[in-house]
Amino acid sequence: MTSGTVSLNSDAASNNLKTTDEINRDALMNSRAADAKRAREAKKSTAAAAFGTFLEYYDFSCYGYVAAMLSSRFFPSDNPTVSLLATMAVFGSAFVVRPFGGIFFGLIGDKFGRKASLLITVILMGAISSCIGVLPTYEQIGIMAPVLLVIFRLLQGFSAGGEIGGAASYIREWAPPERRSLYISFIPSIAVLGKAAAAGAAALAASLFVDQNSDWAWRAPFLLALPLMLGCLYLRLKIEDSPEFSQLAKSGGLSKAPMKELFSTYLASVSKLFCCSLAQNIGTYIGTVYVAVYMRMFLNMPAASVGLTVLIAITCAALLIPFFGSLTDKIGAKKMLAAAYICYIILSYPMYKLMGQGSLGLTIFALVVTMIPYTLCQAGSYAMYPELLPTRVRSTGVSFAHSLGAVVGGGLMPYAVTLLIDKTGDIMFPTYLLILTGILGLANLAGIKYADPGDTRKFK
Repeated sequence: MTSGTVSLNSDAASNNLKTTDEINRDALMNSRAADAKRAREAKKSTAAAAFGTFLEYYDFSCYGYVAAMLSSRFFPSDNPTVSLLATMAVFGSAFVVRPFGGIFFGLIGDKFGRKASLLITVILMGAISSCIGVLPTYEQIGIMAPVLLVIFRLLQGFSAGGEIGGAASYIREWAPPERRSLYISFIPSIAVLGKAAAAGAAALAASLFVDQNSDWAWRAPFLLALPLMLGCLYLRLKIEDSPEFSQLAKSGGLSKAPMKELFSTYLASVSKLFCCSLAQNIGTYIGTVYVAVYMRMFLNMPAASVGLTVLIAITCAALLIPFFGSLTDKIGAKKMLAAAYICYIILSYPMYKLMGQGSLGLTIFALVVTMIPYTLCQAGSYAMYPELLPTRVRSTGVSFAHSLGAVVGGGLMPYAVTLLIDKTGDIMFPTYLLILTGILGLANLAGIKYADPGDTRKFK
């Protein structure tokens, strides 16, 4: 009797144990399924955000690559340098409004969701770029031509101000923690491809429309924005908001006044983010956009050769950035940025000197080499940006501080370099600026520390 009871109890225990194992196994399978779904959503979201960045930077960079042609169509003058300076001033004007776009779209991202912000920016940029593509010239409508060009360029800048902060915050909040730098690196990598596409489109248009009086050489690249915008809009409509933002919204933890909180609590981090952005944007717009004007106007290279050179260099850069993004996950953003700034100091002068030797092959080689500090800086900077601020104010803070750095680094510096070269006759001014950028970057990096445990950011 006792033996039978023990046997029954043993069987019951075995059944209970089996039931527990099944429950644990089911829980594990559900967890794996959830992780797999999260991974799929992360990849889809990264693709949608990055493709939108491609469009933004294709549209935004087109102006720089056709600036020499725009100068005679919209700012005619007996002095070509005066026309070019006017054109570059309009190029720079877009940067002035970028911080306002950063605040506007950043607030939308922090209050209503990253997705809403990303949708609006891509629609605005695509529509405005298409309008530039059909804009009448000064010869056709007089003073209204440059006025409308300035207005459209300002709207481009307003839109671009919200793209980086929204995309960087969105991808950072979707990506696996151990691969965040890699995922985020696709933003600058795809942005570089956008610039490469703009350079390629400008080079192709210059080759197809060789007649100096043909406006299609500068119109065609802008008109490509419309189909690109429609494709990007389709992708972004299919994504979901980031898990971190959704959880914060459900818990009632969203910031009621992101800008006020940003400056009252995180001013030091905003300042450091601005300095990172300043260094990154100087390298970006001097080394990949202004360099086309530099080659055309001061090295007297043919437009088609300039487009080919820039296309090769920044395509190489686009391929290198994810590699350095993956490396950043292993060594950290601070070490990656230190390497970038040191390379700017060491490589800039000799490579720009090599560009002026009159050889297309040497020029291509030199520009490709300058992409080393550029790509190191892109990978490190974009890994650093969203980690300097917590989820509550991340979109606003990154958008605003990055855009503010772009005002000085991307808007003011190309104009200043053009003016200084014209006044002094020294065509090496871009290298002096890049060396100074490396020094500034190292000084700022010394002040960036690791955040406290439990903080939703990594650096402060």
